[in-house]
Amino acid sequence: MCRRLLALTGTILIAIAVVGLVGYLEQDSGDRITYALADYPPTLDPAAVTDERGVTVPLNLYEGLVRFEAGGTSVEPCLARSWKVSDDARTWTFYLRPDVTFTDGTALDAAAVKASVQRQLDPATAGPYASFIYGAVDKVETPDPYTVVFRLQYPYAPFIRNLAMLPAAITKATRDQGLPIGTGPFVPASIDSSRIVLKANPNYWGQPPRLKEITFVVIPDPEERRKALAEGRVDIAENSGAVLPVGYDKLVVTQTPGLDLSYLAFYTNKRPFDNPAMRRAASLAIDQQAIVTYLFPDRALPATGPLPPGILGHHPALGGAAYDLEQARQLLAQAGYDGEEITIITYQDTRPYNPAGGEKLARLIGEQLAQAGIRTRIKVYPWEACKQAIYRQEGHAFVYGWVGDNGDPDNFLFNLLATPQIEIGLNAARYSNAHVDMLLGRARQTIDEGLRERLYHQAQELIAADAPWVFLNHRLKTAAFHPAIKNLVLQPTGGAYLHPVYRNDQG
Repeated sequence: MCRRLLALTGTILIAIAVVGLVGYLEQDSGDRITYALADYPPTLDPAAVTDERGVTVPLNLYEGLVRFEAGGTSVEPCLARSWKVSDDARTWTFYLRPDVTFTDGTALDAAAVKASVQRQLDPATAGPYASFIYGAVDKVETPDPYTVVFRLQYPYAPFIRNLAMLPAAITKATRDQGLPIGTGPFVPASIDSSRIVLKANPNYWGQPPRLKEITFVVIPDPEERRKALAEGRVDIAENSGAVLPVGYDKLVVTQTPGLDLSYLAFYTNKRPFDNPAMRRAASLAIDQQAIVTYLFPDRALPATGPLPPGILGHHPALGGAAYDLEQARQLLAQAGYDGEEITIITYQDTRPYNPAGGEKLARLIGEQLAQAGIRTRIKVYPWEACKQAIYRQEGHAFVYGWVGDNGDPDNFLFNLLATPQIEIGLNAARYSNAHVDMLLGRARQTIDEGLRERLYHQAQELIAADAPWVFLNHRLKTAAFHPAIKNLVLQPTGGAYLHPVYRNDQG
């Protein structure tokens, strides 16, 4: 569970936020903007962040040794100016920038980095993601004031993307307005129940922020966010839909695919889906484009494979099962399907990758399968109960999904489809292919990104042929803003870097 700094009840928050919007833009100038969030951040402490709600705020207060490039999942230097990796991929050496200070004026050096990491390695002070980020670490060394060395217990290529995650930000334990001290381009100016105000860090080591001040307000309802934007009460509104209603034509929309996947999975170790022909038949009977168009137009895009666009190894030419009812019927006949009723387990709630909710999605899938001649029954559970039902292998298939943590293909493919993950429950389809395991194991041990991509392409081609899942869709993250706002780029991992953003009211 994440520590909830500054948490509020939703009802009070909506009322305060909407009233508090009045007059915000009266204070705005070209170097001040107002940004409408969908949720009040559950926490502003980077080590405690567990999801994307309000991640934009801490993302602009804190930094790690490395960071994700703007708009992508490739990694670039940040507090470390460079790094190198040993041939066996077990020793990672980072060279710090010599000119970085924390926002309290103290210098960032190797000892400070080690202290920040040690807080995450100590169970008493570790955040929710600490074991995920640093699980491979054996020890941390500081051979000189500007060099930090991580010794890993085993080769682990995703480590570099782990370090780019927000919870891996380097902080000091001293607290500023209840928060750890960071090195980011902005510092907290005021934090209360209705808004969060950041101001530019005058001593920032990088390119100075172009904005002097950012005011964050919370408007949970998407239509209210759009309305506030159209009326000029805010400059940017997140999660506002890829297509704006009539009358909002003077606004601009930017979008990026989320690091997630919605899918239908089959229990590959029990009848009838232990037969690959049955799995392929069901896959051919499902029309992903129709699902996206009907359930969440402008909020998702059909999936072509298990990896979202923008992730290393994404395979747009995967050539998995395409919608083909006639071929689906032929495969059903070959598989000897006798009309047995198939039970599909689903969740009741909405999920980030499925804003329509699990029941609506499962029933639409059932209707599509029926056209191929597959009889279905839908069984719906609340989210936690659904996970338990899937773990005990209730039914024959299930609607599920995944939100990636670190922007690395290993987080999807090894976590969810490697044989060792069956025992711990993450590989809920009980899928097992020795060749796939070999490819995924090799890919997580090499730091050669070109080789990793080839290995992941090969693994996905085998997975698609085995059809343990039907890849359904990825969500679209969006933000709407006034044309005067420049340089806004959304991050697939959540939020946006705001230090390059500025407002030019002259066009």
